Amino acid sequence: MTKMSKLLRSLGLLAALCGSAYAADIIVPRTITANTTWTKNNTYILEGYTFVVAPAQLTIQPGTVIKGRQTTGANAASLIVTRGAKIDASGTAEEPIIFTSILDQLNGNLKETDTQLWGGVIILGNAAINSRANSQPAGTPPQDQVEGLSVTGAEAGYATFGGTNDNDNSGTLRYVSIRHGGAVIGGDNEINGLTLGGVGRATTIEYIEVFANKDDSIEFFGGTVNVRYFVSAFGNDDGIDYDQGWRGKIQFALVLGTDITNESLDKGGEWDGATSPVTATPIGGGELYNLTFIGIGTAGRANTALNIRDNAIAKVYNSVFVDFAKMIDIENDNSDRFNAGDVDFKNNVWWSHISANNTAAGFNARPTGTVNPEIFWTDASRNNTIANPQLTGISRTANKGFDPRPRTGSPALTAPFATVPNDGFFTQANYKGAFSGTELWIAGWTKLARDGYLVDAQITLPPSSGSTRLFNMSVNTTLSVNETVTPGFVIEGTGSRNVLIRAVGPGLTQFGVSPVVADPTITLNRITGGVATVVATNDNWASSLSTTFTRAGAFSLTAGSTDAALQANLLPGSYTITVAGKTGNSGQVIVEVYELP
Repeated sequence: MTKMSKLLRSLGLLAALCGSAYAADIIVPRTITANTTWTKNNTYILEGYTFVVAPAQLTIQPGTVIKGRQTTGANAASLIVTRGAKIDASGTAEEPIIFTSILDQLNGNLKETDTQLWGGVIILGNAAINSRANSQPAGTPPQDQVEGLSVTGAEAGYATFGGTNDNDNSGTLRYVSIRHGGAVIGGDNEINGLTLGGVGRATTIEYIEVFANKDDSIEFFGGTVNVRYFVSAFGNDDGIDYDQGWRGKIQFALVLGTDITNESLDKGGEWDGATSPVTATPIGGGELYNLTFIGIGTAGRANTALNIRDNAIAKVYNSVFVDFAKMIDIENDNSDRFNAGDVDFKNNVWWSHISANNTAAGFNARPTGTVNPEIFWTDASRNNTIANPQLTGISRTANKGFDPRPRTGSPALTAPFATVPNDGFFTQANYKGAFSGTELWIAGWTKLARDGYLVDAQITLPPSSGSTRLFNMSVNTTLSVNETVTPGFVIEGTGSRNVLIRAVGPGLTQFGVSPVVADPTITLNRITGGVATVVATNDNWASSLSTTFTRAGAFSLTAGSTDAALQANLLPGSYTITVAGKTGNSGQVIVEVYELP
């Protein structure tokens, strides 16, 4: 039996162990008006709305956890970064920043069915919008109050967004996981996981996960902000929603739906140009590359990949859409954009779990409409393929069966690929969808990975520069009696790589960890054609490796300990490391992989 692993750098783990004694629960105030830093040794509690007010900046350290009270209505716990204020929430893959519910014990106790347990994260800026959500006059310049908040008096200004500065900078969100939100504030009115209202393009939003949110996972209301490496998992409404003149870019985005009783992913994307009038300027819409949208996959349930309406621009390339009943629903009020070529789909792969729908006509969710999207599949020059993308695994339960990478031979790995604009934001990726056949950028930092939905992480080592150590992987887990853990990694390029591998149990006791696996063993395997061949094994470690530990930047081990370590020169390819306890006892163990200079 294999134990699901968590990806952490060993130094990050040790810092957490050493600092845990000083952790405290900090109740966050209603307003933050001066520069403030939240540190990872504390847990921060949102009891209701918390507004970061200009000119303040809220800095959140990597590894920090923020929890919201289980609240509804005007008391829904939410963090709101107002116009002119900033947030610097720069997590890392090893230490993501987590926003979640006060009920979350961070051990998997909350599942994909647990939603609306707090509010969400809202960022508001000074970039242009084109209309108001309530169809009332928007003013000059157009401004609006964000949906999902109930405020009066002076706080109404805190909820306002929109302006004239498309280059506005609201700060940074990086490696942030937002979980179990979407508190209800009124009839059919919930808070999105991440709301971006009038946010400017100088803002950085990347490596974001929204998990089990009652409303949309992410919604843009005007603005020009760009997003990449985004995950929407198990949302109860739309995965990616935009409106009110958002004009931005998205690359590398995963939307994963599931059928949760009466609540399930409504649409992969709901894309509007404006509210009222639909001809309002600036014309809204986005350019999106490398999406992987996975629907609910349940026969008999309505589920549409993309709903395009209200004069929206929608340009989608190099993407994968699978497990939706229907694929594209273009509403009649989008005919002008369609006729102008501003609705464009090329070099994508499409496949429904309902076999009868896998035709151009079957994908059309509005066959009686004035706009007919079937040309996207009947026009061969657009290179839209109707074929199973052969994703490795799309299990929606925490059984380590989710792996959205395409298998070898998948049409997602087959040319042609659309060429991305040379604009400094997009990256040319010669595959369709959010993942290549090897890279798994959602490993380690997401709840999908940490709570056992994702396959055991397989990490790709980039081609070596030959000068410095490029890679450090640590897997921290607790093994029960007779369990094993089997993380993996891939070496790319053409040259061999000098690699240090360690399985540390007894060596953790110096940091107060107990119990530990008393005598771990290592088996290094090379995977070729799905077959594992043993490359090397190790029971204990040689004292001659002490200097190698120093070169790698690894913490030292006690001479004569029963930890395991080996050094190997490895050719490019796929490898797995099987670690077991030789004596059969249970306890904690760290599996480490270092590239050596």
